Amino acid sequence: MIHSTPRQDDIIAHATYPTIRSAYQSFETTFVFFHPFLKINPGFKIAFETNNWPTKKEIISCTENITWADIIQRAGLQDNSELDRLLAYLHCARRIADREGWIKLMTLVDQNNFICAQVDILPETLINPLMSAIRTLGYSTVQEFDQMGDLRKLHTIDGILLNENWDFVSYARVQTPDNKLVIDTEFDARFSYLSGSKEMVKFIIEQANLEGFYCTETTRSGWSHKEQTENVIDWDSAERNKRQTKLS
Repeated sequence: MIHSTPRQDDIIAHATYPTIRSAYQSFETTFVFFHPFLKINPGFKIAFETNNWPTKKEIISCTENITWADIIQRAGLQDNSELDRLLAYLHCARRIADREGWIKLMTLVDQNNFICAQVDILPETLINPLMSAIRTLGYSTVQEFDQMGDLRKLHTIDGILLNENWDFVSYARVQTPDNKLVIDTEFDARFSYLSGSKEMVKFIIEQANLEGFYCTETTRSGWSHKEQTENVIDWDSAERNKRQTKLS
């Protein structure tokens, strides 16, 4: 699902820090794809605990992806930017959140037992679809680089598809050996970047059923940022944990 590129707040549009595309200027295009929410399938029990995280096989078997578009519609949120800000607040990457939006989102999550979009790592439910699409393009291996830019491992795609556990480390850069396609996940990001030729990226989006938007030459990692001083909560607010508080 391809969304329109978000309109950035002026403070981000006129910022001096690098754009997303500046890091991938050797590639023809870059697509920001959202990490999906998860819904636990009926009849299954699975717990997402920090020190006891399920395996990739368990997550794939017991859950299904929920799009940001669906979450926005069901929670009554404004757009992808608002949802991204709320997720940033949830993961302590943003100090404040809109009070009304937060209660709407977390009420929906709590009532439906949804798992919120993950940060830092390529989501388990997207790994196999991504790797299958890359294999269809004729590749049998991918390289994984750590956050320092060092080659960590050369994976066979078949090995990834058969692996029941984790495949990539946090903040990993995964690319084809000929460097024609690269997937990057940044620290604290609720999304990842897919860069390559327009044709290859379009193919991966369709085959892996990705949701997101194409970067322009001015899109920055803070694309969802918005200045707000009224009707906000911070990390110490009661509503942070009492998420089904009535709006008043």
